[in-house]
Amino acid sequence: MAKTNETNEVSVVSEVTSAASEVANTAAPAPTFDPETIITSDRFSRYADMLGAVLENREYTVEEVEKLLDKTLSTPIVEVYND
Repeated sequence: MAKTNETNEVSVVSEVTSAASEVANTAAPAPTFDPETIITSDRFSRYADMLGAVLENREYTVEEVEKLLDKTLSTPIVEVYND
């Protein structure tokens, strides 16, 4: 039966793990888009009117727009009578 070197296998696994974590840490930042591009996109065209009212004049990532949509859509509607 062949003899294996367990410490060598462990060091190779730890090197691969550390290399993978370095690649994950150097990932490119998420792209950002201006409100006009977001509103005219196919992905958010259903919510164009609402996004036009909610988005400020700055750039947003897709994740930020989705969170803003979730927050806006989950806010209850308050109806005021005879104000």
